[in-house]
Amino acid sequence: MERKTEERSTETARRLSIRWKVLQALGAILMAMGFFVDWPPPQETNLPDTSSFLIIVGGLLGAAGLLAALRRE
Repeated sequence: MERKTEERSTETARRLSIRWKVLQALGAILMAMGFFVDWPPPQETNLPDTSSFLIIVGGLLGAAGLLAALRRE
């Protein structure tokens, strides 16, 4: 019984470790795309600029990854 809970705890820690790393990587990729790719202007005036949208979404994903990493500790 103890062994089963220990295995479950180890598996959960491994999944959380992978999850925050993936979130950080996706956030960094989206932010880099927002900063360095020259996107055409939006065709509709009410849509946000692609660069700023990617930077905001990348920042949110990075923050979620950071919170997941802090939760693990």
